[in-house]
Amino acid sequence: MKINAIDLAKFILITYPDVPIYPMKLQKLAYYAKVWSVVANKDFIDAEFAKWDFGPVNREIYDAYRDCSREIIPVPSEKITFEPDQEDFIKFVLHNYVGQTAVSLSIQTHNEDPWIKTGRNEIIREKAIKEYYSKQNFAKNFQRPNYKETPFYVLKTNSWHSFTMDMDSKDASFYETYPSYDEFVQRSQRAKSEFNDLLQEFISSNN
Repeated sequence: MKINAIDLAKFILITYPDVPIYPMKLQKLAYYAKVWSVVANKDFIDAEFAKWDFGPVNREIYDAYRDCSREIIPVPSEKITFEPDQEDFIKFVLHNYVGQTAVSLSIQTHNEDPWIKTGRNEIIREKAIKEYYSKQNFAKNFQRPNYKETPFYVLKTNSWHSFTMDMDSKDASFYETYPSYDEFVQRSQRAKSEFNDLLQEFISSNN
């Protein structure tokens, strides 16, 4: 079953109803779903992305949500479902990106070869996607039959680089892998909770 760009966009919005998703963020989430499906040799996302000034853009998604401009896109009322393995794969990828802002995701694509080496308004080719992203740490998850097998290889986002910036390479490498994906999620949620607690404590102490 092939997934077109519009259904992919709707699925993303439905999957994350509590996350404010603007058009630019939606484009980048859809792009990375496509990227890792290419790397994993899962040819089920039928969508192309062109090099625009603010990162990769799918024209169909752009036309569908252009009226939202800089507004949060409403969650679609209809139900969008794919084959279970397709849904699991897309969610596995997007859970690693959805916490980032649209601007952060845009900046990230600007630092990656497929966007850099593609001409303005030209389609980012799957060959360029595979050549670049297959060399990234996160790609190691797809070099085995089951991408959820242990260990879990971390996606090196801007947040990861900021976190490890002051570490030496040996210490930073410790955070490149986790015993399992579930443990990575648990640690991430715990760190987020602890940060929010500290933030609330700081706000309370300054009121």
